[in-house]
Amino acid sequence: MATTSFRSTFVMIALFAGAFMTGCKSVPVEITALDAPETLKTGTAGTFAVDTNEDAKQPVTVSWAFGDNATGSGASTQHAFNSPGTYTVTATATNRKGKSSDVEVTRVVVANMEPAAITGMRASNMNPDTQTRVTFSATAAGDDPISYSWSMGDGTTSSAASPSHTFSRPGNYTVALEVSNEFGSDSRTMTLTVDMFEAAICRETTELASAMFDRNSSDLNTMARGVLADNVEILNECPNMNVRLEGVAAPGERRAQELSEDRARAVESFYTDNGVSSTRIVTLGTGRAEGVTSKKEGLAQYRRVDTIIVR
Repeated sequence: MATTSFRSTFVMIALFAGAFMTGCKSVPVEITALDAPETLKTGTAGTFAVDTNEDAKQPVTVSWAFGDNATGSGASTQHAFNSPGTYTVTATATNRKGKSSDVEVTRVVVANMEPAAITGMRASNMNPDTQTRVTFSATAAGDDPISYSWSMGDGTTSSAASPSHTFSRPGNYTVALEVSNEFGSDSRTMTLTVDMFEAAICRETTELASAMFDRNSSDLNTMARGVLADNVEILNECPNMNVRLEGVAAPGERRAQELSEDRARAVESFYTDNGVSSTRIVTLGTGRAEGVTSKKEGLAQYRRVDTIIVR
């Protein structure tokens, strides 16, 4: 009976000790993640870090070998390489007084890296018109590959190194360029003034014909309409051409000031009725003419409206 009791007590003690040892099990360390830069510029420090399993028995120590005879310690550390090349970096985590360890390896490419920078930016024409194609170009420094991002200021973009573009509307446009590579970026802008396209006739025309009127009349006769129709053709072809209408009354005509104004307004109405914007026209009555003109004899020359080009 005593022997049986002793054996039972021994078994219970053994089971209790086993359970105690199991609960106090020492968990080995494992590296669960390694974070390191893939590339570095010579002389620039990068951050190297590891994560380890949370249930690893403490303390956990981490040592680093950077492949250039330099070492480090700690779960997170920094290191700079002084020479270009490809380096094998080794992280070693240890616990249980050195009885347990885990190793992870990564590679870092180190180079004399140069970020992208714009050294020059130009356009083939800084003052184009709406039918002139403009070619943009830039010179850039930095390590290849370098990418280009152009914004023309009118919603158009391009990734070409030297794009061409035609602006469809007149105005001032800010053209922006950004160049970038793996190591940095740079940006620059330029401003272009775009004019409305003008045909050769617009540059060559220096004056438009005058409309002649019957005595004491502001009505456009057949001859005046024919002359003004020719003017309208030029004005509609030359949208940048503005005009000033100067009405004149001859000596002896009634209500000279009012008549000169009515004549100018009659010509303005003819122009606007035929597609010329009123914003391009200034109307002026000059009243009764004075002096003698060398162009024509008699008073008929004073019954007119001059269409004067304003540049």
